Amino acid sequence: MESLLPVIALVSIASAVGIAYRLLRGRGHRVRRKQLIDLRRLRATNNGILSTALGKQATLIQFSTQYCGQCPGVRRQLSQLEHRHGGLVHLEVDITERLNVAARFSINQTPTVFLLNSQGELVYRVGGVPNLTKLIQELEKLGVK
Repeated sequence: MESLLPVIALVSIASAVGIAYRLLRGRGHRVRRKQLIDLRRLRATNNGILSTALGKQATLIQFSTQYCGQCPGVRRQLSQLEHRHGGLVHLEVDITERLNVAARFSINQTPTVFLLNSQGELVYRVGGVPNLTKLIQELEKLGVK
């Protein structure tokens, strides 16, 4: 029986970590210390074309990789938001071979989505597939209707 205790403890810890991961995945958080994002250095694209244009009210930047299975679906969702809401721009940055960008912004998973205000300051970020309801609430705080 004593030999089972470590196994039970390990299974319990692994289960708790797994549950926490599933609950927190895709949940964003507001960024306390706003950071100005330079789109020229990121080489961001809008529909495959290099762009440095910020949205009048907000900009969504999606960090993706070529091997990300969830990135195409997120790209479609964020592009739809861009088309539905004036003043919003959706950009994408492929970090497949740009580990320096991933390290600079502490990107540990793709997709990762940044929400910038009209001045290009990072105000909100999501690791994983974003919760659209929460993302829309954050957009509304920046005046995107």
